[in-house]
Amino acid sequence: MNDADLPDQEIEPELASWILAVTGGRAVRSERRQGGASRAGYAIDVEHADGAVEQLWLRLDTGYGPQSSTLYTVRREGAVYGALRDSPVRVARLRAIHPTRDAFLAERLVGRNWFAEIHDPAEQVSTARAFMQQLAALHAIDVHELSLPELGSPTLVSEHVREELAIWEQQYVEGDVVEPVIALAFCWLAENLPDDGDWPVVLVQGDTGPGNFMYAGGDVVAVMDWEMAHWGDLHDDFGWLCVRDVQERFTALPDRIADYESFGGRHVDLDRLRYFRVLAQLRCAVGTRRGLLARDSRGEIANHLIYSTLHLRLLGDALAEAMGLAAFDLDGYLANASDIDTDASWLFDVALADLRDVVVPALPKGFAQQRAKGLARLMKFLRSTDRFGAVNAAEEQGDLSDLLATEVDDLMNARRELCARLQAGTIGHRAVAEYCQRQGARTTHLARDAMGALATRRYAPID
Repeated sequence: MNDADLPDQEIEPELASWILAVTGGRAVRSERRQGGASRAGYAIDVEHADGAVEQLWLRLDTGYGPQSSTLYTVRREGAVYGALRDSPVRVARLRAIHPTRDAFLAERLVGRNWFAEIHDPAEQVSTARAFMQQLAALHAIDVHELSLPELGSPTLVSEHVREELAIWEQQYVEGDVVEPVIALAFCWLAENLPDDGDWPVVLVQGDTGPGNFMYAGGDVVAVMDWEMAHWGDLHDDFGWLCVRDVQERFTALPDRIADYESFGGRHVDLDRLRYFRVLAQLRCAVGTRRGLLARDSRGEIANHLIYSTLHLRLLGDALAEAMGLAAFDLDGYLANASDIDTDASWLFDVALADLRDVVVPALPKGFAQQRAKGLARLMKFLRSTDRFGAVNAAEEQGDLSDLLATEVDDLMNARRELCARLQAGTIGHRAVAEYCQRQGARTTHLARDAMGALATRRYAPID
């Protein structure tokens, strides 16, 4: 039996037995919650013999998420929770790591994690400042005093950057489908590796920022989601913060950087931050694209599509800024893009209206309704592809013909040729970056209706 065979609220009997064994409870109740793109999360209530109820959280790899079967296991993540237990960083108390399954059990804390749900500006700033204090505390920990063999031995910042590039490049090539902006990012990052200087190796949370910590009453309850944790440079976490800020605005980033420095963090070098923003954005692009290329219907395909489109476009933006190129006029491109109806447009409209007005309202809030909304996003993307796909393909064909100085009649082969020239060092990075920005605008055009407000989101200023 696997997770897909069970009702939304239930965990497998084997997991329930394990939970009772490690907690000494007599009964267990579970409710599935959203657990992230790669993972499932369950709220667990364990009833003990005296009637007391222990509230726990089960984090479980589904086996079909973007980071399933990679280095970044749930058991590895659980080890980070355990190592930080007595540190100044607030984390949920680890209860147990499953001996064979990719799962761990921790205490369940009370708080919210969607930063966008805070509407009071003063509370937004208070909460954001509290998080920056936690980030400064994390980076102040002596990594040699942490017991984390799962992460290997801390060495030099540059060595850990090389390790990360190798890990994510391996994930990229496993997809066996080239993506020029990703290929460009790997080449540029390898050629512009930051110096070690006197920068210390820190424990990087990875994927840090709004959405990945819990808050209440203007303060941080706990920092969560440590699956991407690794040894590295403090600017790595700031790169992730910039990326997550696009999805959930995190107040003024220059103010938050100043908070970090005042709370005992080191000085933040903005040029170094721009490098690590490219690295963070690259990992997002590889991860979401990996989820999409898996073509596993059990996954959150609509989310993979939306965020793959977003992260690939943002990667082009991050590279352009790091190279000193002018920002592409995305708003102008979308405003002037083709507006075409086909014979099938009305059919997509009927299906979308049924999903919006009939199907989604009839479903109870929960996993099934979430998937129905995802289906509507997929229908919007298919409608746009039917309307604009051929026009966008012709535009890209023209771009690649100019870039490669040869007539292009097969887009996939042309992209492979472009990536091969990048690898060989026979084509200029700046020209490729400009193509990537235009291509990011084209793919955003196709996914715009499905993406909503994310379609036109850009990086917030860091200075």
